[in-house]
Amino acid sequence: MYLAIKKILILQTQNTTELLILVSTIVVVLLVFTLIFLFLFIQSKKKQYYIERIKTQERYAKELALSQNEIREKALENISWEIHDNVGQLLSVAKLELNRLETKVSEKIKPNLMEVTELVSKSLKDLRALSKSLNPVSIKKIGLVAALQLEIDRYNRLNFIKANLNIINKPFTLKKERETILFRIIQEFIHNSVKHAKGSELHVTLLYKNNTLEITVRDNGIGFDVNDQSTKKGIGLLNMKGRAELLNADFKLESIPNKGTTVYIKCKK
Repeated sequence: MYLAIKKILILQTQNTTELLILVSTIVVVLLVFTLIFLFLFIQSKKKQYYIERIKTQERYAKELALSQNEIREKALENISWEIHDNVGQLLSVAKLELNRLETKVSEKIKPNLMEVTELVSKSLKDLRALSKSLNPVSIKKIGLVAALQLEIDRYNRLNFIKANLNIINKPFTLKKERETILFRIIQEFIHNSVKHAKGSELHVTLLYKNNTLEITVRDNGIGFDVNDQSTKKGIGLLNMKGRAELLNADFKLESIPNKGTTVYIKCKK
């Protein structure tokens, strides 16, 4: 009888131990899973926080860049008005006075006077073209293609460089603000090409396909080393890149010393 009771007690103790081990195992497993879940949850929240922070910084940077671009455009608009209303008016008055004097001078002086009148007329025409290229309102009104053609004609007329504009496929209209920014990028490239590249030719190609506009601008100037850090920090290049980023457009610049520079821009409609 004693042995039987002892055996029963031993079995109960074993069962209790096994139950305790099982419960302990389950508790440990649940605790491990809880800790893993908490870790993953915290990591997810941390990652989400960093993503939101980066997005906020990007939004702030883009809004700041847009504001700076609007300030620049407003400044250019004011300069355009000053050129048109002040300098342009003065040249117009000078032209009228020269025309009036033509009837009062001798035949000997008249050819020289006519030459001066023609020079003033040419200066007035170039000044008005410059005023239009600076004025964002004018660019928005006539569109990207017409604005580029006026800009290229102006440089050709001044004999700074031999430039041409090539349009492939039927042009579609982008938002006016986007066209203005694209015009400024190309205008910056042409300005840098004339000022620094010392090239004789410049080609602008606008390829319209589906809902994408692909722009290629290249010159045959002296080029430069694209890996040169001082070049990468140049104001002109930074301006072009910054404006392209405002459009979320692809921007690529290639240059070979003594062979020229090319800019590629791919912008969605």
